[in-house]
Amino acid sequence: MRSIPWLATLVLLGSSCAQVGEISGGPKDEDPPVLLGAEPPHLSTGFKGQRIVLQFDERIQLDRVRDRMLVSPPLDVPPDVRITGGRNVTIDLGAPLKPGTTYSFGIGEAVKDLTEGNPAKGLVYVVSTGEFVDSLIVVGGVTDAFTGEPQKGQLVMLYAVGDTTTIRTGRPAYAGRSDETGRFVLNHLRAANYHLYALSDMNTNYRFDLPNEQIAFLSEPVSAQIGDSLALVHELRLFSEPGKVQQVRGSRVSADGALQLVMARSTRDLAIHDIARTGGVLKWTPEWNTTRDTVLLWPSDTTALQQGRYEIMVDGISLDTVRYRPTGKLAFHTGLQAALREDSTGGVVYIRSTRPLTSFDTTRIKLVQDSIYIPYTLELDTATRRTLTLRSALGPGSSAQLVLLPKAVRDLFDGYNDTLRTGIGRAAEQSTGTLRVKLVPDKNISGPFILQLLDAQGRVVRVAEPPSKGATVKWERLAPGNFSLRLIADENANGRWDTGDLDAGLQPERVWRFTGTLNVRAAWDLGIEWDVE
Repeated sequence: MRSIPWLATLVLLGSSCAQVGEISGGPKDEDPPVLLGAEPPHLSTGFKGQRIVLQFDERIQLDRVRDRMLVSPPLDVPPDVRITGGRNVTIDLGAPLKPGTTYSFGIGEAVKDLTEGNPAKGLVYVVSTGEFVDSLIVVGGVTDAFTGEPQKGQLVMLYAVGDTTTIRTGRPAYAGRSDETGRFVLNHLRAANYHLYALSDMNTNYRFDLPNEQIAFLSEPVSAQIGDSLALVHELRLFSEPGKVQQVRGSRVSADGALQLVMARSTRDLAIHDIARTGGVLKWTPEWNTTRDTVLLWPSDTTALQQGRYEIMVDGISLDTVRYRPTGKLAFHTGLQAALREDSTGGVVYIRSTRPLTSFDTTRIKLVQDSIYIPYTLELDTATRRTLTLRSALGPGSSAQLVLLPKAVRDLFDGYNDTLRTGIGRAAEQSTGTLRVKLVPDKNISGPFILQLLDAQGRVVRVAEPPSKGATVKWERLAPGNFSLRLIADENANGRWDTGDLDAGLQPERVWRFTGTLNVRAAWDLGIEWDVE
């Protein structure tokens, strides 16, 4: 039979088309660049050159070298860092290195592979200009002074005792950074005693020179030692200092008409004077926050305020002049919110207003249960004049409706409330729990103390001031759920946590968090003993 070559060709082409598929690029590269070698070699001694070349196993890129590459001791002249040959990092030194000194070049995340951007985390290159490589270390951790949370990426610095250079005026002897867990290890140190600091260095100049930078320090010098780099030895508690000079850091007008001032420092005696007003009397009612560095100034008259200029004075000294500029129209009604909270005396209803109140009318405030009016007592908080405290004989497991009719309250602007109707209910005895906490502080820890109970969202729900060591705090009628504890050593007995001051050598007040979760259950009495160390 005669063959038909073109038919066979079509069959082959059709078979070939059926095999076409997507070309795979292989598995994703997740490996960081690997340092193959260096010139001079890692841990070399007697180095006197001006150039260092680091050789990697793949093509690389540089990312934010100024921020991410840390040289210890810091260099007075920043080096020129660039990629050469696609796989090499060349470091040209801007000035000779100091003699007899061991230098660490922390590459960190500055070097990444070209394809996927995997950083060479933890990579450190070390070279010495002396006859040996220094090998001593200082180890520790950086935490937030109030929350206790580890602080990543903080600059940790050592200054030799006796050196006239300080953290405010010059560069440290050695430097490093805290890792994801807040831990730091300063390696390759010479034998000496040092002052130890941590700094959130916002402008990367190795100096504590900005008001928004946080600082931590040890009160006593530390010694570089031969030791275990896995040990956590020195604890640095990072804090924000109060402003050194009193000033008005910010001002604005709230939606309800108050002039809000944010001050640099805690303030006791503040006065405001209307420069432009020639007639009438304008009074300002202050409402301070707990740390007295932010105040709401409520004017007695809101008319013509925008035409005035207002001088702010503290302790008789003029600080600034501000203007009253509302961002919107003042609300017509005084806003009200009500919430019931349990305490040792029973259920307490707190009625919060958006503006300070001058009076209230109990004939227009009703607490109703099954169409029966329940008697109550009502008290206005004289400090802020924005909280009404309502106490009644509403028993556990009972509910009622709280009604505030129009004109039940009157505010300082002669405004009134709109109708408020809200249900109020107390939990039954068997649906709440009790928590007893016995404090057993270490003998080196002294009070007075502030003990706070926090809910699962970290909000403070109960506060107690244990009178002495070994005292037991009892909280009853707690809603079931998970809680935690925070203990503050209130050293100056002012009822709040206070930050530190570097120049005064003042550490922030100690704060401890209870490790673990306290599960309060309905109809349970939970008791714990907290060994505070």
